[in-house]
Amino acid sequence: MHAVLITFTSSASLDDLKGPFTDYANAQRGVTGLVAKTWIQDGSTLGGFHIFTSPQAAEDYLNSRMFADLRSNPAFSDFQIRHFNVLDELSAITGSPQAARA
Repeated sequence: MHAVLITFTSSASLDDLKGPFTDYANAQRGVTGLVAKTWIQDGSTLGGFHIFTSPQAAEDYLNSRMFADLRSNPAFSDFQIRHFNVLDELSAITGSPQAARA
């Protein structure tokens, strides 16, 4: 498994983003190799913690039209992307369902 933390600053409110983010979440259900996403927020910083089946699946998503459209939204800025290897054996011990499936 491979994890990607994506954060960005939003000038739009969560209330304004509820509809578009719901549509985006539903579209992400079809992303090949995306196992799970946890949506995160801290003030105007938004983003997600993504679990992919492999580093290549993560790169495919990051190079996709879907992600390009997100990055081009004028309400979003300061994108930060960090990649992590998932320690599957330890994660399974602490109850990570994604790691347990690996």
